[in-house]
Amino acid sequence: MPDISEQILSEVKKLSAKLYGENGFEGDIPEIKKSMRNHQKRIARIELIIAALVGSGVLGGGIVSIGKLLGS
Repeated sequence: MPDISEQILSEVKKLSAKLYGENGFEGDIPEIKKSMRNHQKRIARIELIIAALVGSGVLGGGIVSIGKLLGS
């Protein structure tokens, strides 16, 4: 039976090959990076929408009202 450190090293090598690619396989890292870019764009859009709503007073009035209720 192989030593535990040899088993761990073997598993790390398998994971590395899957993530970074091996033998012409691209790996999962580029796909993960692409999906992260899509999420960042979506988060930025949501932040802009929230900022526009607060700036226009739609959410601002509600926040002020809650503040007044909690302050009373």
